[in-house]
Amino acid sequence: MTALFWYRMLVVGLLLLPVGSYAQRSIARLLRAEYEAGHFSGTVLVAHEDRPVTRLSYGLANRQFAVAIGPDTRFPIASLSKTFTAILVLQLVEQNRLRLTDKAGAYLPELPASCQDITLLDLLTHHSGLQNEPKEAYAAPYSPAQYVSRFVRRDEARRPGTFHYNNVDYVVLTRVLEVVTQQPFARLLQARILTPLRMHDSGVVQEERVIPRLAYGYHNYTFGAGTARDTLRNDAPRYLSNYAGAGAIYSTAADLLRLVEALRHHTLLSAATTAALVRQPQQSAFIDYARGYPTIGFYYNDKTLPQPVLERRGSIEGFNSVLLTDPEFRHVVLVLTNTDAADLEVLADKIYKAAR
Repeated sequence: MTALFWYRMLVVGLLLLPVGSYAQRSIARLLRAEYEAGHFSGTVLVAHEDRPVTRLSYGLANRQFAVAIGPDTRFPIASLSKTFTAILVLQLVEQNRLRLTDKAGAYLPELPASCQDITLLDLLTHHSGLQNEPKEAYAAPYSPAQYVSRFVRRDEARRPGTFHYNNVDYVVLTRVLEVVTQQPFARLLQARILTPLRMHDSGVVQEERVIPRLAYGYHNYTFGAGTARDTLRNDAPRYLSNYAGAGAIYSTAADLLRLVEALRHHTLLSAATTAALVRQPQQSAFIDYARGYPTIGFYYNDKTLPQPVLERRGSIEGFNSVLLTDPEFRHVVLVLTNTDAADLEVLADKIYKAAR
């Protein structure tokens, strides 16, 4: 049968392990069942030692025109973008252009007085005490500079030094990167990560650009509790570009594997930086809803699965993403979706266990 036939059947599977592989068959059955139950629309990639061993794609990238998802479909990856931003910060730390103890106000004097003393490490690990952004932050286009001037405020009701996950922290970091390098975030990302790693299917969402093979987003807020009969709605209009280094990057599973490979082989960061800052917790408290101790770029989880993993997740309505890897970056599971109909926390864990 031709590939076109499978596209029309809304199922695309590239299974790279031998046909008799128990893990491969188990993952394929799991994904097929989730798809048929209406819980999954997206791509899964499993890799061991830099080698993709299972690739599966199910569902529609565009439901209006029945365009199927394939392995080259690009997805906005939401907060998985934060890992890229963290790497960019650490690259400048290695070059002695930044220090983790630097105060944000040293680079952004326009910050409110109550925010001047927040350190870069506070921002990277979400201990800044900043408020969440309002919905209006994505209702009109804002550059990182405009975003910072309009939406950065201290949350006076929050105890200083406590964990609070938010996007504002990483938009502030985006602006720090732009000030220090004198480059827009998209150009900096391209020059320092995407081009060196040949991540040709990745970039920053920009509403004025038509991005080929970019999936549309759909939601119904069921997160694994619904059925195939549930209605999916178009994601609400919003300026994804405003998320900047907090959530504006798009990519493919294959490109994201290149990022993990680069961390494993120290292409982007030194072995010492990776060991001390990326793989190791930077805060002492396990955050239950983040499923881990914050590192710089990931969450170190030694409680949920049989072996410790580094996790990174993202969610903006229909666009949901998961990266699970062991701390040595040898075993990798990547899940990218364009609906929120799956419980990706449960699903990705099942895939990771089956793959090991």
